[in-house]
Amino acid sequence: MSFVPAEETARAIGPDRLEMLRALPDLAVGAIAGRDSVAAIVAAVREGELFTVLPTSVATGTEYGDPDAPLRAVGVLRGTLDGEADILDPIRIGSPRLWAALNGRFAAEIAHRYGLYSPCLACHLYVHLARVPLSWALGGAPIITGERETHDGRVKLSQSAASIDAETRVLAHAGVELLTPLRESSGAEIEALVPSWAEQDERLRCVHAGNFEMLDGSVTLDATAYRRYLDEFFEPAGRAIVEAWRIGGADRSTEPPYAAIVAGVLQRAE
Repeated sequence: MSFVPAEETARAIGPDRLEMLRALPDLAVGAIAGRDSVAAIVAAVREGELFTVLPTSVATGTEYGDPDAPLRAVGVLRGTLDGEADILDPIRIGSPRLWAALNGRFAAEIAHRYGLYSPCLACHLYVHLARVPLSWALGGAPIITGERETHDGRVKLSQSAASIDAETRVLAHAGVELLTPLRESSGAEIEALVPSWAEQDERLRCVHAGNFEMLDGSVTLDATAYRRYLDEFFEPAGRAIVEAWRIGGADRSTEPPYAAIVAGVLQRAE
């Protein structure tokens, strides 16, 4: 599935369309993934003053399934918010080297140092970061995401109260507001927001799904190690990426050396 490099979204959109989008004071960037992300956009529109949404999906390199699933999700969103918001044509973005630097390249070091590892841990940080250059190009448009602290009691290492707080701080460091209207919502509340959604049919899947679960489906986590991981690696790495983009400026033609940046974060944390 093709995508626009996250670092080059402004160039891909083009100056004329960017000027038009920047003129919209009620614009938000919407994350499109599964049901929760669509429900989050619905909730944000109905709870706030957002009347225009630019849907975005982010390529992780780990997905499989129907490549048209994000487009169908946008169709559900348009049908649900018909007459309430203008849902623009979607854009798909990605940065494989950024994903690798945060989630793959230093897996052994992270597992050794913190006693835990999952490719899911920083993947949600990645998908939020990937949208930051687009938000900047749009004048700092907020990003709507379907992050939830729990999934009706089921634990996900990629989504916890502490990690959502850290992600929010990283994006605030970039000057971008991360909107999480479903943070404390139940599955029933989400279903009520998008009653037409068929969850099993309308989303891409990930090859790493469930990798942090034991055979019985339970999830074990050393809370102290997890806190160290977030404080020493997760949040500092996100901030370092933001700073590298700032230094590069809007007209950079090459992406920053993500692996070297993240390695530097790990070295300083020793």
